[in-house]
Amino acid sequence: MLHLSEAQRFRRIVAGWCMVVAPLLLLASAIVSPALDNDEATLIANVAADADRWYLSSMFALGSIVLAVPAVLGLMHMLRERHATEGHVGGALALLGLFAAMCNTAVALVVWQMTAAGDRGAMVALLDRVNTTTGTFIPFFLFQFGIGLGFIVLAYGLWSARAVHWAMAACIAVGGVLVNVAYPMASLTLAIVAAAFLVIGFGTVGRMVLMETDEDWEHTPQWRGFGAPPAIGAR
Repeated sequence: MLHLSEAQRFRRIVAGWCMVVAPLLLLASAIVSPALDNDEATLIANVAADADRWYLSSMFALGSIVLAVPAVLGLMHMLRERHATEGHVGGALALLGLFAAMCNTAVALVVWQMTAAGDRGAMVALLDRVNTTTGTFIPFFLFQFGIGLGFIVLAYGLWSARAVHWAMAACIAVGGVLVNVAYPMASLTLAIVAAAFLVIGFGTVGRMVLMETDEDWEHTPQWRGFGAPPAIGAR
């Protein structure tokens, strides 16, 4: 049950499940995707060879981005009492990157439709202009790096606040950086590795959020699992 009338519990449950499911959808997107390529002609040919897989991969990616927004907001909530600055800065950067990634997913759906056009050469030329013309795709490409930067700052805040185990924070940071490396490099293998890090990092934090009480959710948690540090005072 989502407990729609109970604000604290609803926010906790939504944030926790989004932390668990968002990286799983990203992993599914990378696994089912046809081969990526930075050459527009090769990419369109790959998509045309398996348009259904490209569409499914794009839908998984879109779902992952949508669910990542409340997941990031959940991390910001966890830092609101200690290391709020890292929560605000990291969250803002991550959200900027996610919104840029959503725009790029829309471009991926346009590529899906390009494969049905009769004039393949014209579609290749159009995609090349979209990818290289200043003021179109380039700003969204650059803004995507907010994901890696934001996840690093959020992970640092979570670790500094002793809210999670250091390994959980490290997986979030490493996964965010690898995402920003994998797709510009058109490397599905690296994308799968990045998603796996995020599944571990976000998934374990999400499980912790789902298992804690509503009262605990209202305060920055103190990690009490394996490798727990000594208790600290509020910052």
